[in-house]
Amino acid sequence: MITSFFTGVVVAIPTSLVVMKLLNSSLFIDNEHLKEANVKLSLIINNLDDFREERMEDKMERLGITDKLDERLSTKIK
Repeated sequence: MITSFFTGVVVAIPTSLVVMKLLNSSLFIDNEHLKEANVKLSLIINNLDDFREERMEDKMERLGITDKLDERLSTKIK
């Protein structure tokens, strides 16, 4: 078992270094593309979060709830 651990370590380290080098190279995606994708994803996530907050406020207003910890707001299946 100890031998297999050390064999795994010996194989994993060079493999991970090679993979990291390949992923960082221009063979895959340019850093500019990654930055653009990151900006777009951040905008989408922020918009979804804002939308969720708006829906939560509407639901609270509809149900006459003032506390966000009220169990009526729970999404768990009962």
